[in-house]
Amino acid sequence: FTAFVITVAIEGLGDKYGEEARLERDSWTILKNKKYLGDKAPPHSIQKRASFGIKPVISDSSKSTSKPVKSEKRTPQFKIEKNKKMNPTEIKAEVFLPGVFNLRQIELSLGEDRIQLETRTGNFYLDIFLPININISSAVAWFNNVSSVLHIKSSID
Repeated sequence: FTAFVITVAIEGLGDKYGEEARLERDSWTILKNKKYLGDKAPPHSIQKRASFGIKPVISDSSKSTSKPVKSEKRTPQFKIEKNKKMNPTEIKAEVFLPGVFNLRQIELSLGEDRIQLETRTGNFYLDIFLPININISSAVAWFNNVSSVLHIKSSID
């Protein structure tokens, strides 16, 4: 079955790209669980990967002490949804803030079409533009200490 699939693929390439793409069937080599052909393996390259949670250290030659660099602020997980009625009149938002234990650690700013949130611990920053306008005077926010979720509720203009 494998030989049939390879034959069909090679013939299809030959039909598409003409005679210069046709290969002799006797000289084909089918690699089984090998990533290269021959005795010598190709050189292995190491990719740079993100180092999540590891803080780089800056060392100054004039000072013997090193200080950690302030980690970048992360975007927290959030969910924004309209009321499921035919004419939605309110919008609800939930923001998951692990590591935040008190409402006083959160700075929340609401605009007509924007939600901006920053934690005083410096771990999280959220800046969202909404496709609709909200009524700021009717907006209410509360924080659940147990689940570390900030709830925001407002009516839509």
